[in-house]
Amino acid sequence: DLDIAHRKDNQIKALSGGQQKRVSIGVELLTKPGLFFLDEPSSGLDPGTETALMHLMRQMADQGRTIILITHATKNVVLADKVVFLARGGHLVWFGPPDESLKYFDQYRSERERRISQMEFDQIYALLEDESKGSPEEWAERFKQHQAYQKYIVQELNGHQPAVAPRAAASMAPQEKSAPSLTAGSRKQVSALRQFFILSKRNMNILARDKFSLALMLAAAPMVALLSVVLSLVLGKDPFNFNTGNPSYVVITLFLLTVFGVMVGGLSQMREIVKETDIYKRERLVNLKILPYILSKVWMAAVFAVYQAACYTVIHYLAFTMPGGVVEFFLILISLAFATMAGMMLGLFASALSPNANAAPLIVILLMLPQIVLGGALVPLPEAISNFTSTKWAFEGFMGITGIGSDVARDVCWDLAPEARAAMSEEDKLANGCLCMGINAVKQDSCDFPGLGAYYNPEIDESFPEPPGDEPARPADIEIPPPPPEPEDQSDTVAVAEYLAALQVYQEEVQELQASAEADFAEYEAAIGVYRSEVVSYQEALIRHQAAVVSAVQPAESILGAFVRDLDWTFVDKENPGKYWPYLFKTWGAQMLMITVLFFGILILQKRKDVK
Repeated sequence: DLDIAHRKDNQIKALSGGQQKRVSIGVELLTKPGLFFLDEPSSGLDPGTETALMHLMRQMADQGRTIILITHATKNVVLADKVVFLARGGHLVWFGPPDESLKYFDQYRSERERRISQMEFDQIYALLEDESKGSPEEWAERFKQHQAYQKYIVQELNGHQPAVAPRAAASMAPQEKSAPSLTAGSRKQVSALRQFFILSKRNMNILARDKFSLALMLAAAPMVALLSVVLSLVLGKDPFNFNTGNPSYVVITLFLLTVFGVMVGGLSQMREIVKETDIYKRERLVNLKILPYILSKVWMAAVFAVYQAACYTVIHYLAFTMPGGVVEFFLILISLAFATMAGMMLGLFASALSPNANAAPLIVILLMLPQIVLGGALVPLPEAISNFTSTKWAFEGFMGITGIGSDVARDVCWDLAPEARAAMSEEDKLANGCLCMGINAVKQDSCDFPGLGAYYNPEIDESFPEPPGDEPARPADIEIPPPPPEPEDQSDTVAVAEYLAALQVYQEEVQELQASAEADFAEYEAAIGVYRSEVVSYQEALIRHQAAVVSAVQPAESILGAFVRDLDWTFVDKENPGKYWPYLFKTWGAQMLMITVLFFGILILQKRKDVK
């Protein structure tokens, strides 16, 4: 219709002035209007282009449209069916066919003016501006007294059929059969699938032609991901290391990874819908379906989500030493792609919600801040609150994939109540096989948790000191036998001699007993001294061992206790497929549910625009 099909692959700015005018007309013709208003469509055009444009208007009018245009270029006014002249103040001074207007105004010219030139439309301006010919009010009153006023205004307003110029009637006659094609019911319907492909191709063409926006969108992800490199320089390259790592740094780096995806994804899509509001409403009036339009935005967002997630994941793996292998890499990539896609859906939702492009950034920020604050990583929150944030599910997936809490989740001792755990002795923890409690908490082969190896003390692996034996028994006190009795008859020399001999033997026995007793007591004193020395050594060894255990176990258990208290919802036993994979699929399913809810939210918001 516009005769510019040969320029369909050019941008608007590359077209000539006349072609741009045709395009602006074509934009309105998309809805196939029956009534068409134009305000000076030929201004700024050269005479040839202006003539071509007016012929185009004539052609569209012949197709059954009512076209009303304002113009000061009178060369081609004769192409119109009716012409309206207004004097200053908006007074109607003529309404009717163009050729009759020339005859009407010609009667107010002087004889000299008629001899000099024939009546032209340009001269009507001079007549209306000439105060000697009458004021605007007088011109309006003259027209009311003319038969043209009765014929073209009064009679038509009273229900008469509008008069059609002979040329217009003739030109419309062959078009009568095609006129029904202008009705909405007979418009050619385009399938939803074809609309999806058309809109997708248009989105790609627009993006490909906007080199700066495309470059910025492609560069944003790797540039933001470089923050991981900065963090690795500050926090260390291996936060997961058993000896030198730090679980707090693990939480920071993994949660920021989710924030990168959600924030950049949302900001990149915040104007995708609102920037096309005028175009959308116009095309919606014709035959545009909402679902193909939204899907054409969503699938491109999904492509960029995968690209951005790949950039974040690759650079993060280059910046930090991550646990696991290729499988874990792709699992993190999938989780991050879901998070980024959820962020992009938030951006599209904000774009659909925004009344204009200026409001979109603020709405996106209002939607993004809860993703950071309520994600559950910075501040422990009830799951009923954090479950509504995409960052929570992405972070939970990352923690499970990296396996930071796998050994803790497998340790049944951490399932006990805090009071029961506090009542357990070191011997109880060993006897019950606690993997991440007691001295096992600082051994990597039983509890591989970042940073706990720093509390390990080799003394805890030394054999438990043996207590000394029983205290040496004190020797019994000696019992001195009674001396031999003295003879009753001291004058009996034989008895006295026997007594003295027995006394001598008795004294010798007493001396032997005393010497033996002294030797026993000396031996006892030596033994008791050795025993006491062994007791002191044992006590010192016991204290050192207990101190080594306490200095290693207490801080390790304190760290584990804090993480179990705040982040136990992120711990899963990776060695148990029956728990690990359902856990991971749950995080992905929650992300997909959020994406789906936002998708339908966008559809509802777009549908509301139709009502408005």
